[in-house]
Amino acid sequence: MNRLRAYGAAVAAASVLVLFGCGSDVDGSATAPLATVDTDPPSVVRTTPATPLSPTTSPAPTTTESTPEKSTPEKSTTSSPPPTADPSQYESTAGFFYFASPSGKFECAIVVTETSVAGCHGEFPRSAPRVAGSGAPESSVAPNTIEITAGSPARFLSSGDPRFHRFDGTAKELPYGVTLAVPGSGRSNGLECRVEESSGVTCLDQVGHRFTVSDKAFELK
Repeated sequence: MNRLRAYGAAVAAASVLVLFGCGSDVDGSATAPLATVDTDPPSVVRTTPATPLSPTTSPAPTTTESTPEKSTPEKSTTSSPPPTADPSQYESTAGFFYFASPSGKFECAIVVTETSVAGCHGEFPRSAPRVAGSGAPESSVAPNTIEITAGSPARFLSSGDPRFHRFDGTAKELPYGVTLAVPGSGRSNGLECRVEESSGVTCLDQVGHRFTVSDKAFELK
């Protein structure tokens, strides 16, 4: 047993001497590089094969269902007839219907006897044509009357008798935009008149004859 221990100690000492003897010579200078022992095993890098990309799928087109528009009933373009006056409110004696313009510049009447006539007295424009004087046809004077006989063109004239003026009272005002219509008598057709603030008094028959007059302008047909 003692021999074994002595042998082991001798082996260990010899190993130490061998290591030191390989590292230096007698004067202690290096003769060979020391061996490097790498105790860490190289690391293994595992690569995972790339997963193939799935083919791109386009999204299904979205269909929008349109809602039909609700139909809106069209507005009627038919203009309503102008308001009308009650003829009985303007009648003085049978067949005589008098009215005045709201401005007070014209006195007018529709007269239905054997014929139907409508006319006015008032402030006529200076441009109104001169006419034959009443009772003096050889003279030329400014007109004091404008009138239309149903079925005949309208005209200016000079009247000695202001027959469209109401002598038994005050003529009732005919509001702007209101039509006074009187049926004809016998062979004549009816007449109607109205007053507009912008254009003045207009009277017309049923076949296209008429007049329009204000203190600044007039029209005869």
